[in-house]
Amino acid sequence: MSIEEKTKAIILAGGLGTRLGKYTENKPKCMLEFLGKSIIQRQVELLYEGGIEEIIVVRKHLPEKIIIPPKISQGVTYIDETDYSTHMVVGLMEARRYFDSNVILLYGDVLFERSVLEKVKDFSGEVGIVVDCDWREYWKARHGSDQVDTESMILDGEKIVSLGLPDPPQADLHARYVGMIKFSKKGLEKAMIIYDQAKKVFWEKPWYTSKSLKRAYMTDFFQAQIDSGVDVRAILISHRWLEFDTVADYEKALQWEKEGSLGRFYDPQK
Repeated sequence: MSIEEKTKAIILAGGLGTRLGKYTENKPKCMLEFLGKSIIQRQVELLYEGGIEEIIVVRKHLPEKIIIPPKISQGVTYIDETDYSTHMVVGLMEARRYFDSNVILLYGDVLFERSVLEKVKDFSGEVGIVVDCDWREYWKARHGSDQVDTESMILDGEKIVSLGLPDPPQADLHARYVGMIKFSKKGLEKAMIIYDQAKKVFWEKPWYTSKSLKRAYMTDFFQAQIDSGVDVRAILISHRWLEFDTVADYEKALQWEKEGSLGRFYDPQK
């Protein structure tokens, strides 16, 4: 396999998990246990099963407590951020020395099934963002409404036109951003150029919806790529993922599993 064909994974695992309360008081968000395994262990196991042999984990909060069992950690490399004032875009750029092949980018608080990973692996464009077209059912079960904690995602077919604007009109909610992305090597090269140019001007200044590039949201980074002419596409899925952002997220998912209804959204055996 040539270096151009190879795909590696980067997991952004720096989240503090403050909205998970007692469950993450003394451990990073990615170490939240779900049905006997941490989120990050489930991610790494599935990536290995899917043929992704090189995994980079970007740590920040309590890095020494991010523990992946030795039997599956041989392909894992850690990068430790030291600046707590930065956000995820900067965390991704901490791993830029590994941008020599295709990259699957994962948020450290998202679980996904094998079918999602296979779709991501098969994507061959510059940048592909996983989006859930049937997110409303999950949102209603999770939040009691599909009109809270929303952000825009406007599609033209599979082409993403706009994303990341908070509390948009319902007409701009074509799908839901998931937190799993595929970059080609060419896409990464363009992303680095856009980031480096923006850093010269917006490091401490407002940038899209973010307070600054230093504290930029990942969706703003993708909007900047779209605005620069990068072909950013949607990788369309229907359910098959979970996000753990709050105490309610975690406790509801555990309750769904106990009731036998978790499979509506995610099956931990798949």
